[in-house]
Amino acid sequence: MSSIPYFQNLLLALLLATSYYRVQSYTFEPPGRDPASIDKIRSSEQATILTTENFDDLTAGKLVFIKFYAPYCPHCNNMAKSWNELAEYYQNNGKTDVLIGSIDCTDSPHGKNLCIKFKITGLPTLLYGPSGSDGVYLEEYGGEKTYDDLKSFALKELVPKCLPVSLDACTAEERQEMDSYIAMSYTQLNEMIQSLEKQMIELKESFKTKFMELQKDHDRMLIEKELKITRSKETIKMIKEVRETLVRDRQKTEL
Repeated sequence: MSSIPYFQNLLLALLLATSYYRVQSYTFEPPGRDPASIDKIRSSEQATILTTENFDDLTAGKLVFIKFYAPYCPHCNNMAKSWNELAEYYQNNGKTDVLIGSIDCTDSPHGKNLCIKFKITGLPTLLYGPSGSDGVYLEEYGGEKTYDDLKSFALKELVPKCLPVSLDACTAEERQEMDSYIAMSYTQLNEMIQSLEKQMIELKESFKTKFMELQKDHDRMLIEKELKITRSKETIKMIKEVRETLVRDRQKTEL
């Protein structure tokens, strides 16, 4: 008995199983959410891929600009080219003190846990700043997402600033002020913060009160202006009527 039919049937079964697997894996996924699309988008990232495992090591002592994204997010994909160009610019110019990174919030748990840690609620979200103190100094970028805008912003903002984690960037005056805060206790710092916040509230209330007073003066002056204009118009009208009357009387006299 020939074994050829057996191997033919086995090959056919394998082909059917493979086709079934592909159908199950790809056909019923929305565009952009199938595994092939996701893998392609992830692999196209030129920025440093950050995960829970490497985040602390790769960002230590650096200024960071991080993109939190999802492979199937349309807005994320729209800015992908610009972000790749920014990453390549920093990589090619030897700016080793700055790290351009990407975190995939759908990559569980590697990226997803970082997105939870940084309380990311919308995608894409871009955070920037010094990486020290567990990301407490990171701020959200809210500008345009073209390459020129991102590069211009990064060159301006991703520079050492006077902070407790980067004292070398302080001027003599800034260092003196920073040292005075560092010497304070936790309670003293809290009291100073509360005092400054109180001053801010009082300034806002004072401005609001003065603005309302100015608004009242403005409204009063506006009413006075309108009344004067109305009176002047009425006077002008009356004078014109008198003038016309005089003209008519003169014409009658001449006749």
